Amino acid sequence: MRNNNGQDWKKYSWMALVGVILLLFLFGVYQARNEYNEYEKLRNQVDLSLAKAINLQNAGSFLEARGEYEGILNNISSNRFPDEYVLTQNNLGYIYQNLAQVQDNEANLKKAINAYHKSLGISTGDYNLIDRAQTYNDIGDAYRDLAGLTNKQENLEKAINAYQETLKMRPVDTYPIESATIQNNLGVVFRMMAEVKDPEPNLKKAFDYHYQALRIYNDEKYPAGYATVQNDLGNAFRSLAEIKDKESNLENAIEAYNEALVIFTEEKYPAKYQTIMLNLEMARTS
Repeated sequence: MRNNNGQDWKKYSWMALVGVILLLFLFGVYQARNEYNEYEKLRNQVDLSLAKAINLQNAGSFLEARGEYEGILNNISSNRFPDEYVLTQNNLGYIYQNLAQVQDNEANLKKAINAYHKSLGISTGDYNLIDRAQTYNDIGDAYRDLAGLTNKQENLEKAINAYQETLKMRPVDTYPIESATIQNNLGVVFRMMAEVKDPEPNLKKAFDYHYQALRIYNDEKYPAGYATVQNDLGNAFRSLAEIKDKESNLENAIEAYNEALVIFTEEKYPAKYQTIMLNLEMARTS
């Protein structure tokens, strides 16, 4: 009589192995489905929190918006949620930058810069998710403000680098207005740099950038931009007056301030008017 015990054992062993593999497969499918459901649930929560934070931000409720954004970052990683991470960090930078105007200036500016850099350091599938040129410009603004508080030369150099990165993305032929704004920002930073090193060469760069901006801005088509540059030109001439040709440079400063006041009137722009009037008074009494 033929012994089938060996064959039966092999048969049942094979069936058991297939059963285990099937169970493992089904368990993997179950786990993957659970993970996907958890991911979708978290993503929906993040999307709702982002929408809430953006609404708070647009309403000027910066402290509440900051809390929402920080809560989002506590629950997501840049690997699993790159788009949400980038948008949150970028918006958080904007929040910190605005908070720096009213409290903890230096600390909030540093937090803003850190958040902006984090948003720029992550690659996402959506390259239009944030305006990278605007982010570099915001970094430049933050470093410029920080230079007024600490490490002036170092932070001005970083501001210059950030603005120049912006210019690469906003060439004048394609983005004339944005380019003019950045050119004027660079003029302001080089004037500030003249206060700590190489006064005359840095002021020359400041004038070059301001006049480049005026090639785009004119008093008829872009009056506010024109007036802003004229005020900054007045500041540059006043700084140059401390180095040479005091009388003529102060006259140039006064002329530039008066040009700005034609547009920035007390009725329409009371805050700007007061600032320029103060600048004008300092030029007249220097």
